[in-house]
Amino acid sequence: MALIQLRGVRRTYSSAGRPDVEALRGIDLDIEQGEFVAIVGPSGGGKTTLMNILGLLDDATEGTYVLDGDETRAADGHRAASVRAHKIGFVFQAFHLLEARPAFDSVELNLLYRGVSRAEREARVLSGLESVGLGDRAWQSTSTLSGGQRQRIAIARAIAADAKLILADEPTGNLDSVSASRVLDELERLNSDGATVIVVTHSSEVAARARRVIHIADGTLMSDVGQTDAVASRPVRESEHEPRKRRIRLPDMLRDAWASVLSRKYPSIGQGLAVAIAVALTITTLGLSASARAQVSATFDAHLNREVSATWSTGVQNSLAPEDVSDRVEALSGVDAAAVVVDLDVSTVSTFAEARQVRPHVAIGDIEGAARLSIDDAPWHHGPLRSGEAYIGDLLASDLQLSSLAGAPTILVDGVAYVVAGVITESSRLPLLRGEVVVGPRDDLTSRGPIDVTMLAVTSSGAAQQVARQLPATLNPFQPEKVSLAAPTDATQLRGQIEQGVQTTLTAFTLLALIVAVAALMNATLLAVNARRGEIGMRKALGARDRQIGALITLESACIGIGGGVVGLVLGMAAILVVTVSQRWAPVFDVVLLPVAIAVGLIVGAGGGGLASIRAARLRPAENLRS
Repeated sequence: MALIQLRGVRRTYSSAGRPDVEALRGIDLDIEQGEFVAIVGPSGGGKTTLMNILGLLDDATEGTYVLDGDETRAADGHRAASVRAHKIGFVFQAFHLLEARPAFDSVELNLLYRGVSRAEREARVLSGLESVGLGDRAWQSTSTLSGGQRQRIAIARAIAADAKLILADEPTGNLDSVSASRVLDELERLNSDGATVIVVTHSSEVAARARRVIHIADGTLMSDVGQTDAVASRPVRESEHEPRKRRIRLPDMLRDAWASVLSRKYPSIGQGLAVAIAVALTITTLGLSASARAQVSATFDAHLNREVSATWSTGVQNSLAPEDVSDRVEALSGVDAAAVVVDLDVSTVSTFAEARQVRPHVAIGDIEGAARLSIDDAPWHHGPLRSGEAYIGDLLASDLQLSSLAGAPTILVDGVAYVVAGVITESSRLPLLRGEVVVGPRDDLTSRGPIDVTMLAVTSSGAAQQVARQLPATLNPFQPEKVSLAAPTDATQLRGQIEQGVQTTLTAFTLLALIVAVAALMNATLLAVNARRGEIGMRKALGARDRQIGALITLESACIGIGGGVVGLVLGMAAILVVTVSQRWAPVFDVVLLPVAIAVGLIVGAGGGGLASIRAARLRPAENLRS
């Protein structure tokens, strides 16, 4: 059976708004193992399209392609990549080597994607380079080699791969006559060793070296001269019918990614700098927060007493009615928020699904501000709690299996329905509220006799004592002594809130910097991928799978991220030192900053490379090998 069989192969290119272009029109072709074939014809005649189909870089619109007894398609994904890796070697006009990296790296690339061990790779690469007379150039940068040497490196790559089929696309197009002759000698030697060699060329000199010349014009096979059975006497290069499925090793992937980063020095430095700035801001935020925490206590100690509360019974003559208290107290100078809370008897609180016995509370006024509550308000609710509405603690809401607030769920408190206007998620002043319920104003509070009333107020900094002196007379002008007053000081809480406010501001700024850094890195990586389209197409032609290309770009970004993280750590610590010394603070450096810096750098780097890795994985080799 022939090595290559094409039957009825057509390739039509379609684009919106333009007529279809038929690059190939029903090609039937057989090529035996061991032949040396030249494909010639005018530009645009279909030579490159045919080469792309033979190399599994593109698929025919119609027809079949059988390679080594198996019908094969580029769209087969992993299987096509495996076939390219094990059976096909490419020699490109543009060489397609790994620039600014040792020649060794370019020659071993195919073996890398085949999962060949490092020792075996080294032996085969050095042998391939020796066979083309470049054994002494294995560790020389490809960027310093001549055109002829670069093309021989590409041939050494095909030799190391031990491919049955060598596809050469204008292999001498960029070479002088001496270099071109030597490259053709190497191709003839590969053919004499049993490889099938197919060369696409415009050169009559190249075609003259081939034993079979196929002429293609307008997508049609015009002539086929020199086909012979003489190849039967040539040695046949054996290869595995079904290649072993070996994956590229992670250490090899990491080495490849790191070498790629180093080979692109200036783009990598630019990307690393973006990461370093983001990491430096993060480290500066954390470090200054720790340093500032040790300095703010004395500054704010004079302003700690802000919470004032009062209790009385409505049975005391001349006491204010509960519904009038919050407005009267909020009118006092220095009061930021005030609310009245009345404790009810333990009641049954229920939803359609569950019921619990809890103590409800009635709230009148700004209960959210006065009790320092954190409330997830319903989207339809605004302002203070109104009659018929309720706030429910998050722990109780979970027990009652409360539905979404957007649907205005209701609860029953001893049979009375209330619409839930919000969920209490935090209550530093009245922590039990997370397991209880607060309802809006009720008209029947005093209908059953005197009740105990609690007033909660939050004052401006330093105004607590002044407000505390005015409250008894405000609540009961004639019997102020009947009002029990408390003005507790919670230094830890207030200090924590102040520090948290500073921390929140710095954190928000840092998050913004991280987002900007990720966006900048993403844009830079996308530009880098666009500039490397030829390299990515070459890697895929040599057997790289889409996900391996994506992994390479991600690993490169991660390497840049880690490097940027280390630099950012140094910059951040320097910034902390400058700020703390200028403010006469004692600098605080936490050992946790090192792993944080590396982690943030890694996240920013990998995040910035995410979109680029997807873009790179989706690039089609046939469209990018000429880039």
